[in-house]
Amino acid sequence: VTHNEHLSVTFDTCHVHDAGYDIKNDLSGVLTHFDKTVGLDRIKVLHVNDSKNPVGAHKDRHENFGFGEIGFDALMNVIHVPEFKHLPKILETPWIKVEDKVQIAPYKKEIEMIRSGKFDSNWIEELLKQERGK
Repeated sequence: VTHNEHLSVTFDTCHVHDAGYDIKNDLSGVLTHFDKTVGLDRIKVLHVNDSKNPVGAHKDRHENFGFGEIGFDALMNVIHVPEFKHLPKILETPWIKVEDKVQIAPYKKEIEMIRSGKFDSNWIEELLKQERGK
């Protein structure tokens, strides 16, 4: 690549996981490998999302924060990697389907969970009950 010193990359948790890198059980090893291969300094943005698939599935199916195969704790570990502290973090999680043609953005609750460091496994179910009861 010509002028590759000008290139940067996005670290997408679902893509990394689905490509076969076990960020859930070996984040340190994945980061070491990534640093040797690409360079951690090349990462300029984090896309934070869970995955509907097991590690190495070679698919790209995002799941809501903490509700997939990566899990809340592992995603929190990625967010808090010291080298990633200064990076913008973008939630790339699916909207919650209430009914046909009615969906709700999950970001407010996901951000609350990230800020508090506490996973609420019931929030989607509670949101759906609330919305369907309107």
